[in-house]
Amino acid sequence: MAKIIKIPSAFVYESKVVGVSHANADGTSRQEIIRREVAEDDPLFLELEPENEFDPNAVKVLSRKRNQIGYLKTELAEQVRSALINQTTIYARALWVNGEKMLGVGIRIELVS
Repeated sequence: MAKIIKIPSAFVYESKVVGVSHANADGTSRQEIIRREVAEDDPLFLELEPENEFDPNAVKVLSRKRNQIGYLKTELAEQVRSALINQTTIYARALWVNGEKMLGVGIRIELVS
């Protein structure tokens, strides 16, 4: 007898986390957080920031310890925002971490329906 396995459909996005060179509102260094708390394949978390004065659709990117390391690019944030509001299953992970003086982080996001 055959076993049927339903595989959910997913949308996959890969991008660079932006704003990694800025300090957080509490003064913590995003660069130091990345250095301490982010490695390739680590889980990352996404959080809406509707009170953001520059972009009400802003989506924060958080480390595995839930400290902010930056934001999603505006065009990607618009797509992910509705998934966050609708509580769609979202998997996000660090695709890469690189740089010498300034660390950058790549992110892979899977929205599963």
